Amino acid sequence: MTVSPELPPEAIRDLGRWVADFVADYLATLSEQPIADPTATPARLQAQLDEPLPRAAQGVETALEDFRRKIVAPSVRVGHPRFLAWMRTSPLAGAVFAEALAAALNQSVAVWQGAPAATETERLVLRWLLSLSGYAPEAEGILTSGGSMANFVGMLLARQAAFPEVRQKGLRAMPPAAVYLSPEAHYSQVKAVEMMGLGKEAVRCIPTDAARRMRPDALQEAIRADKRRGIVPLAVGATIGTTATGACDPIADIAAICAEESVWLHVDGAYGGLAASIPTAAACTRGLAQADSFTVDPHKTLFVPFEAGAVFTRHRGLLPATFGARAAYLPNAEEGFQFRDYGPQLSRNFRALKIYLTLKIYGADAILSTWERLHRLAAQFGALLEAAPDFQLVTPVSMGIVAFRYAPADLTDEAALNALNHALVPVLQQQGEAFLSRTHLGETEALRACFISYRTTEDDLPRIMEAVRKAGESVRARWRAAPEAPPRPQSPPASDCAQATPKTP
Repeated sequence: MTVSPELPPEAIRDLGRWVADFVADYLATLSEQPIADPTATPARLQAQLDEPLPRAAQGVETALEDFRRKIVAPSVRVGHPRFLAWMRTSPLAGAVFAEALAAALNQSVAVWQGAPAATETERLVLRWLLSLSGYAPEAEGILTSGGSMANFVGMLLARQAAFPEVRQKGLRAMPPAAVYLSPEAHYSQVKAVEMMGLGKEAVRCIPTDAARRMRPDALQEAIRADKRRGIVPLAVGATIGTTATGACDPIADIAAICAEESVWLHVDGAYGGLAASIPTAAACTRGLAQADSFTVDPHKTLFVPFEAGAVFTRHRGLLPATFGARAAYLPNAEEGFQFRDYGPQLSRNFRALKIYLTLKIYGADAILSTWERLHRLAAQFGALLEAAPDFQLVTPVSMGIVAFRYAPADLTDEAALNALNHALVPVLQQQGEAFLSRTHLGETEALRACFISYRTTEDDLPRIMEAVRKAGESVRARWRAAPEAPPRPQSPPASDCAQATPKTP
């Protein structure tokens, strides 16, 4: 007799109730929990998780207890209102349960015949994202794992548009080419150039202005210098909402140069891609419709869980020209629309469902107004920092990102201030009251707060400042107790962009 490994229906219902209760309790109590487990170390977690392969069933209760004790307990509470490190949002409950529904359907959104409703749902969601972003309404696109893959697809589109014979003949069909980025561009754009086989030396690092935005004049000079050397300007990568400071490159000016010089313009809007629909940030997207390709990450912008990115191009037909392939064992293009021809993946999960259900359950207006509130909250935090005698705002607040540093009045040496701000971040993270990241801006070591959680309120702002003070003074107390001089952080390496660029003769 054949025995199914599946649980009986009533046990499945019990499991579902346990999961629903866990999700509800976890989300409801996030604000009361420490953000991080200060005792968590790689060695401790590896020892805690280690066990032989479970060949015999351990049962639901044992498995869930291990999940709660070994995985939940040491996990960072990314949805906490004072988790402001990196760009990790808190998913809404509707989006969390949408993941379970998508997993139950288990649609591979690759061929229409095998996932008809999922395919059409993704096409609808892509149209919704276009409406929210203000990008070209006629654009074609595909959902991706996130911004890194979306940026890679965007760069591949640029290569295909310029050198369509590469798919058949390989890189030998291309002359030397260059890609233009600023030092503030996400590192995935440099990685995309590498993965295309062009190498880091193909990257040109374009200087930025005082607001850390790409300088159009320097861009045009670099493009023309390459043309004089016989190097083909392949693509420019601009950004709406840079990772370090939230800066927005001047898209309209860059687009005009790209049009004049016949260069592909790719805009990374992973974080700021919905700015057109947010009054506090809409100016950042002027000229976006002229971009050749564009990305946005719903798992940053729509409060849905990882993974959910998207990439678009206004050049219809270019995605299948870049990725289309025939297979005898799959439906092909002549048999209808197939997402497998629009990106590098064949096995693709039903990412669109969590976006679809989130927008239907909560409505786009509620999400966009939350972003407007978070941007205003970040500006208010910046004002508090400027008014405080022991903090310094390093760059203007932009797109909900605040770069600042702790600067006690009795510590004026720049090297010591950099050392202090470098050293206090891990202490702050372990304390569990607030969780920030750090970044390096020019010669300044800075703290970085990204207002991306809908749970963050005005009441959290002074608590973040006090947590930073506490961490900073803890570091200084340790320095005072040590006989040697305070440690100095090593100079951080230049960005991959800066490292890559050869000197132009």
